[in-house]
Amino acid sequence: MDRRERLHATLRGESIDGVLCGFWHHFSSDNWTGRAAVEAHLDYYQKVKPDILKVMNEHFYRMEKPISNISDWKDLKALPWERTGYEEYLTEFRMLRAELPQDLPLFATVHGVLVSAYHATEEPGYFANPDNLVSRHLREDPETVATALKSVVKTLCELSTKLVEAGADGIFYAALGGEAHRFEQSLFEKYVRPLDAAVVDHINEQGAISILHICKGGTNIPMYSPINADVINWAIHESDYTLADGRRLFPGKTLLGGFDDRSGVLVDGPTEEIARTVAEIVAEVGRERFIIGADCTLPENIEVSHLRAVMDAAGDL
Repeated sequence: MDRRERLHATLRGESIDGVLCGFWHHFSSDNWTGRAAVEAHLDYYQKVKPDILKVMNEHFYRMEKPISNISDWKDLKALPWERTGYEEYLTEFRMLRAELPQDLPLFATVHGVLVSAYHATEEPGYFANPDNLVSRHLREDPETVATALKSVVKTLCELSTKLVEAGADGIFYAALGGEAHRFEQSLFEKYVRPLDAAVVDHINEQGAISILHICKGGTNIPMYSPINADVINWAIHESDYTLADGRRLFPGKTLLGGFDDRSGVLVDGPTEEIARTVAEIVAEVGRERFIIGADCTLPENIEVSHLRAVMDAAGDL
């Protein structure tokens, strides 16, 4: 089996030799876009030789007009494609697809609806504040804001389609907004989840693999269980829900994770302990429909030898 065949066998619940691994991290700001971004990904691939590769997306969503008051959300329309700013991301992705081995599964990152709207309305980097403009307005007038956010869904679906046409095996959809302190569960389930579900459903309709990344700690993981993604990933070390819980919450789905992304054995080593931890993780969750990974993106300076230790141990299982 080549790498793509092994991935699809894993998604079908078939046993393969070893267990697949998927790790990624953001690159320095000098390598966020353009040819520099492509070279950073190529360098990472050469050092790690991963089973799957996620292509980072440092291109932020744009809106047709500034948003400051709730009334500004009314009649919001999606920008024409040529004004979205995503064409550069597509160009980067096409270059990577052409320059990486053809059997290497590539996943393109698409930021979720809420965080995309946040990127277009406030300075990036502070979404964790539950009173950011998008979250606050959504709590104050959910009907108006959720209706407007359908324009974001439209653009993200268009982006996903173009990425699949450019050769993406799947989309890594990073959903934000499910932290228990941000919204009442009833509001999230009625107004937020349908927006994310619409994008994931569209990805599936393209015949691509959908990875639902439930970002941030303290998330109410069960709220995401109705979303029909192929692969589920969340911060198990910052939530009350283990991988074993994930088997119950997402029956028949492939789970991705196991390691803490910011501390612990994967970050700090030693390699001997990493190998033991791999065995413990797989013993907990099982080999089928499982990809070893981390809660989220890893530190940029993580030791490559630590990642290789995981892959070597997983390959021997």
